[in-house]
Amino acid sequence: MKSNKSIVFMGTSDFSLKALVALCETGFNIAAVYTRPPKPFGRNYQIQKSLVHQFAENKNIPVYCPKNFKTQEEVEFFRSLNVDLAIVASYGLIIPQSILEIPPHGFINIHASLLPRWRGAAPIQAAILAGDKETGITIMKMDDGIDTGDIISMESVIIFPKTTHEELSNQLGNLGAKMIVETLQNFDQIIPQARKQPEKGSVYAPKIEKKSCRIDWTNSVDTILRQVMAFSPIPGAWTEISGIRVKILDAEIENHEKINSSVGILDKSAIVSCGIGNIKLITVQPSGKNRMSGVDFIKGRKHLIRCSFQ
Repeated sequence: MKSNKSIVFMGTSDFSLKALVALCETGFNIAAVYTRPPKPFGRNYQIQKSLVHQFAENKNIPVYCPKNFKTQEEVEFFRSLNVDLAIVASYGLIIPQSILEIPPHGFINIHASLLPRWRGAAPIQAAILAGDKETGITIMKMDDGIDTGDIISMESVIIFPKTTHEELSNQLGNLGAKMIVETLQNFDQIIPQARKQPEKGSVYAPKIEKKSCRIDWTNSVDTILRQVMAFSPIPGAWTEISGIRVKILDAEIENHEKINSSVGILDKSAIVSCGIGNIKLITVQPSGKNRMSGVDFIKGRKHLIRCSFQ
């Protein structure tokens, strides 16, 4: 497939931005970009465009932000773009069959897992939470299922115990960008080799809810550390300490096996007793405050020592 083919790119997150940048730098013809509508962000709730949106506008690429594709008007507008192919990466909207069937070369998705494991909205967080030793990128054809299309190519990366969501997302974003460029450069040779995705081993990664980020300190330290890494730095694993809401952005395991009768901060070194094992708070962020070391957090709040967590 040559770079003069007309492509629509659909993505919203920083992960997807890497692919869009790579496609533009490689000379592919991005006729239009679809991204989620601008939304309030930050403490002042200022309306902010996604980085994908901003990049596309700087490149003078037309940008479209439909709330969904439920109306016939949106379907016909997409058809009027007359593109050959669509690339999707962490877009955030369901794309119905009425849209999927329009481009003659179909839709290709950059998915951040080794399918069929972790289909769904939050595959990177899910892999860390589950303690997976590896994850990766799957380039796949899209169908009307949830990440069930034929696999075009796949590459893996290692997940280390202290790998955060931010670090893994950046790594996978770069890998996905490389792989989609390679896919399009060798389109006619690679696409016919796409293989049906197996159902065995399929697991769903649902959207992250606020309650998923709350730490249960009666769990083991291994479970808690994975939760901290999976949500660091955004949205942040959180807890309440004597009525103070605190995000835990980094932590280290002190020991794995010790069974504790209660959970809470043990001493001024910010070591916490968990259900099984002890963990040290490295970086925290109290509500409405800047991030700080766990030691500094305790230094100013010595009354929290031996205070049970909620």
